[in-house]
Amino acid sequence: MESPSLLLCKGLLLTAFLLTCWNTPTTAELTIELVPPKVAEGGNSVLFVHQMPFNVQAFYWYKQKDPTKSYEVARYLTPDNTTSKMPQHNGRRTVFYSGSLLIRNVTQADSGVYTLLTFNTEMETELTHVHLEVHEPVAQPTLQADSTTVTDGGSVTLTCLPEAPGLSIRWLFNHQSLYFNGRMTLSQKNSRLRIDPVRRENAGEYQCEVSNGYSSKTSPPIQISVTTLITKYIGGKSSTVPSDSSF
Repeated sequence: MESPSLLLCKGLLLTAFLLTCWNTPTTAELTIELVPPKVAEGGNSVLFVHQMPFNVQAFYWYKQKDPTKSYEVARYLTPDNTTSKMPQHNGRRTVFYSGSLLIRNVTQADSGVYTLLTFNTEMETELTHVHLEVHEPVAQPTLQADSTTVTDGGSVTLTCLPEAPGLSIRWLFNHQSLYFNGRMTLSQKNSRLRIDPVRRENAGEYQCEVSNGYSSKTSPPIQISVTTLITKYIGGKSSTVPSDSSF
């Protein structure tokens, strides 16, 4: 059995530990999130600030790693809620009270490292960096067909251009995702769609949508018509003619 003095000592240590944990402030680390994570030219990007300290008195944004005045984008002084626009502010950038920075209609020139410098009421400073990369938007594709009028039971091949590497391709039928069946085959990179044999229900508008992971574009539609051959008897002779097309 432990002595009363040992129990008292342990009790004092536990009390001191609890008081230390209670009195120690828990401060979350300031971070910057890119929203969206990937952006193409012409889009908008938000450098979203998380966990801005409550005692921040002022903060500054710079478009480089080191906080140099000539690269200052914008500043925000929290006591009187005033914003100073620097020469680099071109009207597409907006800084918010939360510290977040909005860049509209981004271009390749907006790519680079952005630095957030904060000052708190104790005049302590903190630097946080984030790298923004602006990607080229994907070009609008075009769709080609070896024939736009196909006989029921025949075949048709549609090709989505350009067939560039790094692109993902989605096929659309009448403005909805194409439902694939056993009569349809795709090339290795999905850039060619072959329907064999064609049925009347395959008549309609086809499009392809390409994406490079940062932006997507859809081709103008191509109308595929499907005809059915019928036999007519005129003057005792038979002839095969196409029926009205299906659209």
